[in-house]
Amino acid sequence: MADVEVKCEQCGAPVVLSEYAAINTISCRSCGSALKAVPTSPTDSVSERLKLKQREAADESEEDSDAATGDEEESTWRFDRYIEKSRGNIKTETKQSGVIWSWLCFIVIAALMASIRFLYIMPPDYLAMLQLYGPYIALMMHIVIILMAFKDTVFQGILCLLIPGYSFFYLFLVSDNFWARALMGGLLVGIGFDSALFYKDVAADVYRTVSDYIASGG
Repeated sequence: MADVEVKCEQCGAPVVLSEYAAINTISCRSCGSALKAVPTSPTDSVSERLKLKQREAADESEEDSDAATGDEEESTWRFDRYIEKSRGNIKTETKQSGVIWSWLCFIVIAALMASIRFLYIMPPDYLAMLQLYGPYIALMMHIVIILMAFKDTVFQGILCLLIPGYSFFYLFLVSDNFWARALMGGLLVGIGFDSALFYKDVAADVYRTVSDYIASGG
């Protein structure tokens, strides 16, 4: 049982009373006046202290729960937030004049490459050279696109590196580098067909070699 201290309004003498005492019915021991003053300090009632401790414990429990929830959400959505942030690093603002000039560049290069490859305006030796080195030019473009994708975001770079054909999807539908798109797109008009046939044969040879190796028991 705690005690409280009050001061007499008449003489100012301190009087220590039980927390359960009816203050208004007690007289001052010094001057005999009825005590009507309020406690000079907050009550130290046991019940009040218990309630205070319960509130403090509940607040601490809520803080711990919020912190645990925050940590769980942080670990759960960290990758998603990174992806969104990395995607935001890709430039979205384009200059209209740059787009127009890049389209003109693409049309000129594409028309020239289509004429060279399909209209036979070049000597047969040069055409054969184009068919021979075209697949290697396409491979170099693929490497350049991968580097471009890694420069924009690591996520896009990994996709271009691991998924066949995704590099060109990135170039034409994701990247905002219109000049690279115009140049490479124009070149692909002339070398794309032969390059596709070349790498199709390479993939078939690799598949055949692996199948023979497995069939032979290693």
